[in-house]
Amino acid sequence: MNVQNFFPAAMQDNGEFADKRTTLLMKRLLIGASLAVLFSIGVVSMIMLRVGLDYGYLIFASMVSYLLPLYIAWRYLRTPRERRQVEKARKSVFISMLCIVAGWSAIGMLILPLLDGDTRLIAVSMFVVVIYAHSVPFSTFPRMGMALMAVNLLPLSLELSLLGEYEVVAFGMCGFVLMAMEVGSFVWLYRADMRSLVKYRPAQTSEEPDMSVAGFRRRLLHRLHSTSTPSVMMQAVAAFFLVITLRVPEHEGMLWSWFLGYLSLQVLRTAGFVSYLNDPSRRRIRDWRLMFAAGVVANQLAWYSLLLLFHDIMSGFSLGVVSGMFIVIAVLSTVGLTSDRLLLYINSAMCLVPPVLILFAGEEVWSMVSLGMLASLSLLIVVENIHRSTIHSIRGRVLQKLTEYRAGEMQELNAELTEAQERLTEVNASLESQIEERTQELNHQATHDMLTGLGNRYYFSRKVSDSLQGMRNSDSGFAVYLLDLDRFKEINDGLGHLAGDEVLKAIASRISDTCGSTRVCARWGGDEFVILEPRQVCEGAVEAFATTLVEVLRAPIELESGPVSLGASVGIAICPEHGTTAEQLLEHADIAVYRAKSRKTGVSVYDDQWGHEATERLQLVQALNHAIDHDEIDVALQPFVSVEDGSLTGFEALARWRDPLQDINVSPGVFIPLAEETGLMPALGRNILRKACYALMEAAGGTELRVAVNISVMQLQQGDFVAEVKDILRETGLSASRLEIELTESVFAANVERIREELCRLRDLGIRVSIDDFGTGYSSISYLRDFPLDTLKIDRSFVAGLRDGGESLFSSIVSLAHGLRLSVIVEGVENRGELEKVLDLGGEEIQGYYFARPIDASELQEWLKNHEKKPFNLRRRYLSVGS
Repeated sequence: MNVQNFFPAAMQDNGEFADKRTTLLMKRLLIGASLAVLFSIGVVSMIMLRVGLDYGYLIFASMVSYLLPLYIAWRYLRTPRERRQVEKARKSVFISMLCIVAGWSAIGMLILPLLDGDTRLIAVSMFVVVIYAHSVPFSTFPRMGMALMAVNLLPLSLELSLLGEYEVVAFGMCGFVLMAMEVGSFVWLYRADMRSLVKYRPAQTSEEPDMSVAGFRRRLLHRLHSTSTPSVMMQAVAAFFLVITLRVPEHEGMLWSWFLGYLSLQVLRTAGFVSYLNDPSRRRIRDWRLMFAAGVVANQLAWYSLLLLFHDIMSGFSLGVVSGMFIVIAVLSTVGLTSDRLLLYINSAMCLVPPVLILFAGEEVWSMVSLGMLASLSLLIVVENIHRSTIHSIRGRVLQKLTEYRAGEMQELNAELTEAQERLTEVNASLESQIEERTQELNHQATHDMLTGLGNRYYFSRKVSDSLQGMRNSDSGFAVYLLDLDRFKEINDGLGHLAGDEVLKAIASRISDTCGSTRVCARWGGDEFVILEPRQVCEGAVEAFATTLVEVLRAPIELESGPVSLGASVGIAICPEHGTTAEQLLEHADIAVYRAKSRKTGVSVYDDQWGHEATERLQLVQALNHAIDHDEIDVALQPFVSVEDGSLTGFEALARWRDPLQDINVSPGVFIPLAEETGLMPALGRNILRKACYALMEAAGGTELRVAVNISVMQLQQGDFVAEVKDILRETGLSASRLEIELTESVFAANVERIREELCRLRDLGIRVSIDDFGTGYSSISYLRDFPLDTLKIDRSFVAGLRDGGESLFSSIVSLAHGLRLSVIVEGVENRGELEKVLDLGGEEIQGYYFARPIDASELQEWLKNHEKKPFNLRRRYLSVGS
């Protein structure tokens, strides 16, 4: 038998019903501790009467310690349930009982050596009751109970075994065996308590009882193992009292040895019960039944061995007592066998053998008494009726469970049908409400933007129409605002559409909060929003509100990739001054938006004189598109001059365009932003880059002069930009080291990771990279440090600021660039005074009108003949161009 089966899973507390089991423990402890006090008084009183104890009254006084666990239990039961500290109370009462038990064990080890054999036997017998009174109340927490029993029983058993008296050595060892057998008792008690508690808990799952033959056999086998523990325990008690009855000094050692062997047999039987209850699937039904039958037969043979070994000392009264005890044992052994007919018959037949043998042993009075008892036994144990009654009882319980299961299924089915009927009624009752809600939802979707939650075009147009109708009735005007986001396309293209959606939602929320409840706001489409102010307004008031709105929208928006900032332009049309229909008002507000964007004012109120500007803009876009397609964009180059020796180091390429329709030169400040707005910038930039490379190769192909070309963010965000640059360099024959790419600080507002990757690829080719117009955009020291840059160009505004004491700021920028290992180009130097200050403050190269205005590509070669061998003299008092 595996030792671990003595400590089954049933003794592992999982915390279920902890509060109820603790309450049960406290109630039982009140009874158990009281019994322990009474029997302890009896034990001590008996010892004092028989042998006397000098310190007996001190032992009596120590019984006061029982008041502590009694008080804890009484107080716990009186405390309201919601205020009980379950675990703390349980630990407290266990520790107090453990201390009491340890004290009794110490006292017992002191007293036992002083007692004679009879007194010791009586004291031990009475103290066993005290032991059970200590530990049995803790059966709801079996490991605690076993711990208390161990502290009680093991020291006592060890003391008896080591007294040095041969007769009681086996008696002392019985305590160790009894300890092992009590594992089964505590498992049986714990299972009984848990079954009683589960009855009061609603069933969480329900299974149909197994009504098959195999299922019924398993149920009978389970009954055999689950109900036999009480029979084993009662037979052990009967064997104990039988040994006491037959006890004589010359056979005392043998009697206790037989009792030790009998207890050992019961330990094995109990281990089998516990092993089955712990895992019935470990063996087949037949194997479990054979093991159980072997235990029953071995139990009866143990009783036969008592008759064979000690028949000589059985005479007179003791023989009658033994016969009566065997009858009791026959009844007790039948208790757990009623569910198995064969075992019941075998056990009953074996129980009849000892009394019959005693009957035929002589004609004494006590033998006749045994015969009468045998007749009584024959009448009482009607094994067949008992078996049939048990089978019928088990079948009745199974049928009852089956009936309850089917009734539960019917109740569930009825409940489901009732619930289905109620749901159907609710569905029918709420159908009209759902249709109405759905209609409202569809109306909302039809009039609102799904992304931002604001109104849509249809909603806004309807509101404008309502305001127009109200104006006709009351002559009250109103204003229409059209808001267009600046640089939203850069965010959408650089960070992705999901980031663009988050930006739109944040912008919509700010617009809604700023407008409040007096204005109507809606999303017109893309990155455009419209606002209606349906009340009498003046131009100053609407401009002030629009300015406030623009300032609110400029605040950074936090995204997962980091904060982004973008501005907005607002165009305003006022009714009736700027139109009396929704189409007119929105068209004029759109014209005002374009005006605000082109002039970078942020806010613009429509003027009737602007109508022709929109037409001109459309014509200009068409002309620019034609010019790009037909290679009509030219370049002019402005030189870079070295501060060190005044020599030429390169040129910056600047775009030039003459509109053939109007026969005028169009400023780059006009057509470059127009190209960016209309998506023409990639094609225009590619055209300018190619012409700049050709112009340098034609004019200075054999030199090391470089050309710097401005590149827009839109070009860098194209996936094939680096390939385009390679193709142009291959086509023109210009080496990569002579090409410099100039970027404005707006590159830092785009997808910086993508831009950084593209610039690194350009740098790997040998192309230089510079930041143009530094200090006028989105400059950041961290970007300057992390981006692959070679040059920093200081904007003209800082040079002009030198006249007003801007030397410190200029010097700081130069120091910053040098600290980042960047060379410095100062652009916009136009006169001698500015040049002298720039030379004093630092920088590697200078660019500006002082040296030369932008030179047409066709004139560059002639200009170089006059200047490439004649460096600019920068150190004379009166500076001039030439040698």
